Amino acid sequence: MTKERSKTLKKISAALKLFLLLLFVFAVPIYIGLFRRDLITRMDSIQEVTAFLDTNKTLAVFVYIGLQILQIIVSVLPGQIFQVAAGYYFGFFSGLVFSLTGAAIGTTLTYFVARLLGSNSVKILFGEERINKIVAMLNSHRAYNIVFLLYLIPGLPKDLVGYAAGISHINFKVFIILSIVGRTFGMSGSLLFGYLYAHKQYVLMGIVGILAVLIFILCIIYRKKISDYMDCFYEKMD
Repeated sequence: MTKERSKTLKKISAALKLFLLLLFVFAVPIYIGLFRRDLITRMDSIQEVTAFLDTNKTLAVFVYIGLQILQIIVSVLPGQIFQVAAGYYFGFFSGLVFSLTGAAIGTTLTYFVARLLGSNSVKILFGEERINKIVAMLNSHRAYNIVFLLYLIPGLPKDLVGYAAGISHINFKVFIILSIVGRTFGMSGSLLFGYLYAHKQYVLMGIVGILAVLIFILCIIYRKKISDYMDCFYEKMD
């Protein structure tokens, strides 16, 4: 095989992988935007989300888990409102199980799709500079801390972390465990808020809201100490 032919095949392979990645990331949101736009425009409150789940009552669990997976893969739907609605509709503990299940499946998909298609496709789609920055952090000695804190602290950018992890050196089992543990705290707050709203516990809702804001502020202020503590924990584990 000549060098020219080899280069051509590599280009074709890269283009095919990029097409598959584009299909994976954009096919569902394009379908929703063209044919099911009501899913976006209607579901911007707890009542509307729970009403939507009620129309699919026998499959409500699977519908909700599917929405959670979609949130991880692409951000076309309002994420937090679904978790609040899940607390309202399913209850706190069941809602947490369903939310974490969807998050685990979605994160697993992004990780292995990126690994299958390769770094070139991921970088072309999401931007080489952005992906390289995240991959560099995930390949560093503080990778475990970074993953945990990214998923722990609300508001930090994490949309591309699963894709970047798939083309980094980070171990999948460690990555998925840390991402799920980190997500649990924020999800628990949203689910509890919805559960209390369902039971008209408005005073407790206010307390939960205040505590959530305080915890968020403390996580930002003491993020370095949390990171140092995690370093010590991993060293002891090693």
